[in-house]
Amino acid sequence: MNLNSIWTTLEESFDPLNEDAYSAWQKIATEQGFETGWITWLSAQFVFGVEPFTTVEFMRLFPYGSARVLEGRFESAVKYGILTSNTESQYCATKKGVAWKNQMIQAAMALIAHLQPIPPADLQKIVDYAKQLVEASLSTPEPPSQFGMSHYYKNLHPGEDALPMRLFIHYFGTLDKYRGNAHLATWKHYGIEGNRWEVFSEVWAGKFNTLDKLFDELKFRGITRDEYANILDELVERGWIKEDSGTYQPTEEGKRIREEAEALTNQYFFAPWACLNESELEELASLASQMRDGLKNS
Repeated sequence: MNLNSIWTTLEESFDPLNEDAYSAWQKIATEQGFETGWITWLSAQFVFGVEPFTTVEFMRLFPYGSARVLEGRFESAVKYGILTSNTESQYCATKKGVAWKNQMIQAAMALIAHLQPIPPADLQKIVDYAKQLVEASLSTPEPPSQFGMSHYYKNLHPGEDALPMRLFIHYFGTLDKYRGNAHLATWKHYGIEGNRWEVFSEVWAGKFNTLDKLFDELKFRGITRDEYANILDELVERGWIKEDSGTYQPTEEGKRIREEAEALTNQYFFAPWACLNESELEELASLASQMRDGLKNS
């Protein structure tokens, strides 16, 4: 059974729902006049709830941005009364912040309340399988780290009586955090910052392989165009990428490093899937395809 294929099919159900949720959140953020980067403090609340956190801890789970930019976004949230800060460089959600987080969750949930892409019994089977995979991942020895994944699972759990689609989104989101940690475990030993690795990955993938394309794709990070130019130069100096007339591509060494990281990511991420036998995986694959197709027709 091709586990990557199953995961991709589940992604194809989750991603459009996530995009719809983001649009609903963006509408609220625009109406309230929240500054650019509001998704940063919302993501922090999704993971940490009302527990205090630092920028360093946030970047353990979301390592691809800039500490400078993130600090600015957290300070903006403090200005709006969404977060508080203390002398130990910790941030914490306020009652106002929790209220905005809950309102945004409710706005997203309103978009899925009517969805019934497959029969209820089949949807419940997908939820049950996803829950098994989450529980197996949470009990698998490191690497990868479970930091952030366990916080997300606990702080955002909607309760077992929630709508099955809501539970699917929660369990998939938890697994997605685990996959992110699995990937992080494959490259952190290179002594490279996350934003450098992200640029390297974009060049390796081949679609965003010029400075202009990279900056346009990643400008939501808040990193400047000049900073991205410097990052590309650093990667050239490392011997991981090369430049020809403004277009970048991986070197043979770069390809080897990135392909090894991808293979090891899959090895780490899919190890807990051994909790499902072959017939269960086949059923999950079939149900995932049916749900994806059902959502397209919703």
